[in-house]
Order: sequence, then structure tokens, then C-alpha cells
Amino acid sequence: MVKRKKKPPVKWIGPVCAAAAAVYIAFIISPHFFDQAEPQKEAVKENAITKTETADSQKAAPLLDQTSFVVSEKEQSNYITVAFADADTSTIVPISIKKTNSNQNIQDVLFASDQSGYLDHAVTIPSFMDEVKVTEKQKELIIQVNENIDVDSLKDAKLLKKLLKETMKWSPYERVKFSTDQNGAGAKVGSYGTLTEIPVHTQTNKAYYLYHNKDGQDFLVPSEKTFQTIKEAFKEMETNSKPDTEPVIHAGDIKSITEKHKHLYIHFSKNSAVEDSITGILMLEGLLLTAKEFGFTEVTFTETRSNKIGKYDVSDPIPVPAAPNPISLN
Repeated sequence: MVKRKKKPPVKWIGPVCAAAAAVYIAFIISPHFFDQAEPQKEAVKENAITKTETADSQKAAPLLDQTSFVVSEKEQSNYITVAFADADTSTIVPISIKKTNSNQNIQDVLFASDQSGYLDHAVTIPSFMDEVKVTEKQKELIIQVNENIDVDSLKDAKLLKKLLKETMKWSPYERVKFSTDQNGAGAKVGSYGTLTEIPVHTQTNKAYYLYHNKDGQDFLVPSEKTFQTIKEAFKEMETNSKPDTEPVIHAGDIKSITEKHKHLYIHFSKNSAVEDSITGILMLEGLLLTAKEFGFTEVTFTETRSNKIGKYDVSDPIPVPAAPNPISLN
């Protein structure tokens, strides 16, 4: 169990490079965060974090078209994606925070997320450091710190690295480098080593599970394990990866899969319960996120009980999403 005392909002030193660069709490997430294009006013507001037992009721059925646990490619410019860890379980949870207006800056988002309650029971990257300077150099992000990164244990050091990797995974950068304000290479992480460079991998070959936080909110979260093939990942998704996660598919739901270049075909068994419900949405979107992890760009589902699941017409190929767990803080 990791419990860190939350620090005040991060202080910025110097400019944050070009307008195309964005920073998540201490680090970038998406270059689209500073995009001045006004978000579509008619965009449907996602209710990405819901209580399954409420949403699965008949009363919630009309909301299925508006329920999603992922951000589509079309909506990507309206979100920034960040990673945090549950303070009790250390489970890494990526969330995508919706911008409230086109002029919103990073300090606004930090204040809003601090006040929202979503991150009250979380360990974030800023928990480990006070002041940073962030600059961009083509596909490289350079993080300059003015003091040692504060960690209390080797477990904390490993957790920080996981948060960095998951956060950077949703960014356009290929690597992140660390330095001190004296232009020294690397940043010392307590007494547990030095961070010099972290390569960014957008395809990490992970599976996705359902995670409930202590407030009963639902998230799709990546596995800690990586897999050689997507078939192995789907098989693992039938069981619990950790005690605090649940599978989004049941044993025997998937009959077979077919891979054709970057298009994945998932054939469900006739006995599978793939229907228009919160459970069905979680299953489809968990599978879509997993397909994205392995480099697929489109997925076709066959043998579903309904041609419509949530907002999806499953009789057509479905593009993989841009990011997981969209939320609105207002």
C-alpha cells in the first residue's frame, strides 16, 4: 500500500516550450491540449465513470448511447490523458480529462482536478516533485528538476516510473530525458538511482480489466503483464489479473480471432452474453483498447446478440479508441 502526502500544485519554471507541447501535472500528455480550436458544442457528454449496478438497471437503459469508457479519435483534441495510482492498491489508472474551454491552461486543469475529488485518493506524478522545467525537442521531452525527486522507498521509485511510462504512452513523444538545473544528466530519485531517459512505447501489448475504486467508480485499466500475442491477452482477460480487478469477458465468450494486417476480427461464441448493456460496452471497449495495444486500427465483431451496443453499430468495423476513461470535472 502506497500513501503519499499530497504536495501543493506544481510550480513552473520558465516557458513550457511551444504551443504544440502539453504537460500533465508535471509532464506532457497530448499536444492537442493547447489546440485553440473550439471543441464541438454539440459533442455528447460522456459519462465514463459510472456505477455499474446503477447503469445496468432498466432506468439507465436510455443512457447507454451516451455511456462510454473510451475517447474516440474524433474527440481526442478535447481531452488530456493522465495516469494516477490508487493510493491503497497502487493500481495504475489512466484517465482522460475533458477541457472546459479552448483557452484553458494547465494550471486550470490542475486546480480543477485537485478540487474535483477524483484524485483525492490517488498518487500522482506531482506527489514526487515540486518544481520542473519542461522543454520540447522534436519527438523528445526534456524534464529539468531543481532538486532530487522525493521518494521514500524503492516501491515508490518503481511506482513513479510506472506513472511516467503510462502517462507518456498517450503522448506524441518517443522519449523523455531528465536533467538537473545545473545541466547535469539525469535526475536523482532519492537514494534509489537516477532517471536519465525513458523510452516511450505506445504499443505495450497489455490487456484491459475492469477496476472499481473505493467509491464504486468503474475504470478500464491496463494489466501489469505484457503478452506475446493478442490471443494470449484475450485469454488472460477471462480471469482476474489482480485481486482488485475484474475480467471484462467471460471464459468461452470469444470463439476465435482473425488478424488481417491492422484489422482484427473477433468472433464470439453463440453462448456469449454480448448485448446492449453496460457489461456489453465494457467488454467491447476493453477489447478495443487491447487491440490498440497490439497495433490494430480497426475491429470487427461477429455473433453479437445485438447489432447495437451502446453507441456502437457492431455490424460495421469499429476504429480503436484514442484513450481510456473520459471524465468531465465540471
